[in-house]
Amino acid sequence: MEKKRSFFNLEETLKQAVETFSVLPPAEIAANAGVELMEDGRSLKVPFIDQVFLVKHPEGKIKTADGKDASIYLAIIILHYLATADGKPLTGRWIAYRHLPGGDIYIEPFQKRAVTPFLKTFGERPEDFKKAAAALGGYSAETSGISMVIPVMPRVPICFSIWPGDDELPASANILFDEAASSYLPTEDYAHLPAIVNGAMKGKL
Repeated sequence: MEKKRSFFNLEETLKQAVETFSVLPPAEIAANAGVELMEDGRSLKVPFIDQVFLVKHPEGKIKTADGKDASIYLAIIILHYLATADGKPLTGRWIAYRHLPGGDIYIEPFQKRAVTPFLKTFGERPEDFKKAAAALGGYSAETSGISMVIPVMPRVPICFSIWPGDDELPASANILFDEAASSYLPTEDYAHLPAIVNGAMKGKL
């Protein structure tokens, strides 16, 4: 049975993430996660939104390209990605958060941390949303509403959608995930990750 992972105690969560990551072969991690294994055979180059992080194996130390330590919050998500990735191909089919394994358990935190802040920032600003998403490598998605897919990590695309309001209905929003999402991150991480992306989009305004 999978060990329960939680963001409640960040230090303990990070410790568990490092332990899981450290016992996996670096070459296998790189292949499954779609990241580059550096020439030293123990450093993994991980693109994350508009940044690049270097992850040392087996100790799990993570630094930015200019040598700064990653925040504990980002380190947990990146290590979870590297340890969870199983190489399953993405499907290109989008599913709601509640359809992720155990998604119904975290649906309230997901709405509070992910959907509501995104709607508040961009619900009435669709053009700003499209420009900010494009600045992060985002591209249009063929779904309802105004939708942009942002490649957060090599195999973690997230689809953000808004429906601008009118005289009869207020603006609304949704955030969708690839059908293979559970092959790359625990469900709880997907409740946190969109807020990081939303913050990055706000930074491009």
